[in-house]
Amino acid sequence: MNASSDKQLGVLEGVVTKQVQSLLGIVAQSSIRRTEFVEARFVEQARNFPETVKFLEDIGWIKKDGNEFVLTVSSDAACKSIQDDKQIRKEIIEGIVGVNSPYLDLLADYVIRFNRVDSELAYRPPIADRLRESPVRNFLMELRAVEYRAGDDIYVLLDDGVDLYVWAKNLKNTASRKSIEVIHRRQEELGFAAELAVLAYEKERVGPRWASKIEHVSYDSPFASYDIKSVTVNDNTTTPRFIEVKAVPSESHQFYWTASEVEISRLLRGRYFLYLLPVIPECGFDPARLVIIDDPWISVRQNSDEWLIEENVIVCKRKP
Repeated sequence: MNASSDKQLGVLEGVVTKQVQSLLGIVAQSSIRRTEFVEARFVEQARNFPETVKFLEDIGWIKKDGNEFVLTVSSDAACKSIQDDKQIRKEIIEGIVGVNSPYLDLLADYVIRFNRVDSELAYRPPIADRLRESPVRNFLMELRAVEYRAGDDIYVLLDDGVDLYVWAKNLKNTASRKSIEVIHRRQEELGFAAELAVLAYEKERVGPRWASKIEHVSYDSPFASYDIKSVTVNDNTTTPRFIEVKAVPSESHQFYWTASEVEISRLLRGRYFLYLLPVIPECGFDPARLVIIDDPWISVRQNSDEWLIEENVIVCKRKP
């Protein structure tokens, strides 16, 4: 492990949700944002001021303007969730994976060690690794992404941890030089055009407030297990929405579903969506007939009443 990784681990060891809430709250609610004033207010409520500042700078939520703190646009959703412990934890995870933060590889390298056991993702590390992994593990446990089950002596990924696992698999599966060639080829393909159409649809669906949360994942990671990361809006909060786009015949809605995509649908369940966009010969797509399928693991893969499944290649199409 290099010196840079050691510094990042040191930051994670010193950061908990309460500290993030305290610092964001002080900066958001104070007209005076000088460093010494914010620090004095912070130490009355929490600990590890330098680590908390460094963490929020690294994920792009605050920055320094001379001797004053400034909140960035990226912190808007988090600031609105300061009093909501559950939502602020989700926003912290989103903040880490939504930017090129120095914590990406640390978290990804840890969560991809989990393997599916029945319907869960679990991990029993060797004793020699437990101390070394403790900064990242404890950080994720504090965020309620990882849970320890003493009876089985295993660590299990909870819902937000599963989202992180899917993201990590995509990060680690990204091809290097060849991926650029694949991207350029896909720009001329029907599937890529369908993804662009769904991106436009999603930005209109969520509205200007949440449009910045929409990511075209497959553009940079063509071998990812989903194409678009969007959000499902519930009142003033959001949950991740992982979208796999399929350009399909307008009558049968037949599509090919890879084994990795099926596996991700099983893990994410209600957070995973299939967007089936009908193709009109010579005319492009028919957005008015877009079919959105929530939890396709149940709605399609386990639904033989409505779908014909060819097991060898996982080909799905609507029954007549």
